[in-house]
Amino acid sequence: MKITFFILLAFFGLMQSQTCDKKTMRNTDINAAATPKTTPATATKFDRLPANITLETEVRKDKKDDKGQIVSYEIMTVEKRLNELKARYEKDKLVDGKGKEIRFFEPLCRGASAGFEQDQADQKAKDKELSEMEKKYTVIILHCDPRNVL
Repeated sequence: MKITFFILLAFFGLMQSQTCDKKTMRNTDINAAATPKTTPATATKFDRLPANITLETEVRKDKKDDKGQIVSYEIMTVEKRLNELKARYEKDKLVDGKGKEIRFFEPLCRGASAGFEQDQADQKAKDKELSEMEKKYTVIILHCDPRNVL
């Protein structure tokens, strides 16, 4: 039984080595390690982002109901969000598909509370700043994970 198994194994190995030669295999003459890697077009498409923002930075996409209240949100990268908005540059300004300027907003993000009253006052100030920005710009809200703040 063992001898039969080894004979079959040797037979299939011999058949495989005959069908895989340099003439029948594609791309065998190219040295993959020496070939320079091309960068994707999206990596250079948004090359003028603010200093603290990269294409891999996580942002929040809010989903609102009919009344304008946030019911849920999705976390995605800046690159994916900009592609969704059909963003491009116009005269050194980042604009969406409709030509409205895009701005990034950093929400209040604390690892520990500064006290109830202070937290409420700071949150109101940030909410007001966000609503003012949304009137003039397309706003991308950065994702805040309080666990990473500490």
